[in-house]
Amino acid sequence: MRKILAVDDNRINLELLAQLVKIYYPEFKFIRAETGEEGILEAVEENPDLILLDIMMPGMDGYETCKFLKSQNKTKQIPIIMISALGRDSAERSKGLNAGADSFISKPFDQVELKAQINVALRIKNYQEKLKKLNAEITLVEERERRRIAENLHDSLGQTLSLAFMHLSSISLDECPAQAKKTIQFTSKLLNKSIEESRALTYDLSPPILYELGLIPAIKWKLEQFEKEYGIKAILIAENDNKHLLKDHKIFLYRIIGELLSNINKHANASHVEVKLFIKDKQFFITVEDNGIGIDKVNIKPASADGGYGLLSIMERIESMNGTFKIEPTNNGTVAEMEVPLNN
Repeated sequence: MRKILAVDDNRINLELLAQLVKIYYPEFKFIRAETGEEGILEAVEENPDLILLDIMMPGMDGYETCKFLKSQNKTKQIPIIMISALGRDSAERSKGLNAGADSFISKPFDQVELKAQINVALRIKNYQEKLKKLNAEITLVEERERRRIAENLHDSLGQTLSLAFMHLSSISLDECPAQAKKTIQFTSKLLNKSIEESRALTYDLSPPILYELGLIPAIKWKLEQFEKEYGIKAILIAENDNKHLLKDHKIFLYRIIGELLSNINKHANASHVEVKLFIKDKQFFITVEDNGIGIDKVNIKPASADGGYGLLSIMERIESMNGTFKIEPTNNGTVAEMEVPLNN
């Protein structure tokens, strides 16, 4: 059910907004809060489609409430309309917009104007949700194509190479001239190398272990390959029960962890990486922590230069799963934390 949250310490104003929502938006549930602190709790719990926020309130005022909501992963995408008698002051309007409000309307408000503001905010949010859904669907289409190509490589090219290697290996070298023997041995090495490269390409495109055994075995294999290739010690600490994760979510999380590992190798100058996976309060948690030079939050780039996921794309993938993502410097490195709801 869609929801509108109103935060105002004046109960008469709340009742007026409740009646307005009832008349113009009967399909929406109206939620009320009388303080900024209460409004934050309701926003986190209810995840409304829109917040109508007063400014002058006891305790945490509207500016502080708005700024806090826009700083949190769970609530930053919720549009906020500030409604206040201070709206006639351009300095106050600028202050509200700088705090993160999407629009500003003065009290006493005109119902037609407020309705128009609400319509615009809901329309923008609806477009954003459609874009996120489309982005997720494009990623899944890409993943299916990766898997198809990987299966073709394995079933066609991989088996052909293996069969050629077997036939070549069956030749008795003792009966061959020296030059022929040398050519057969060299060709066998080339075929064997091609088989290894084909297998590596298949796993890089779409690891069968992810689909056959699940997320944790796939991550374990990924970390083993990462440690072998780059010499960075990689440790996995995981609970085995992730069966309640959606299949699509497992794919997203595997790719995200792979991108984070790639970033660590390129930029962190780390010697140790630890990946943790655990379940708590119906949420699936993942942390990726390294002991490198630490991330500079001031200079974080939203997308990687080589066209990879980048932090922006990682955040979008996590948000498409109704999850949260944050990355922070630590005393001796960097930690990325992800939280995704289980499919109950």
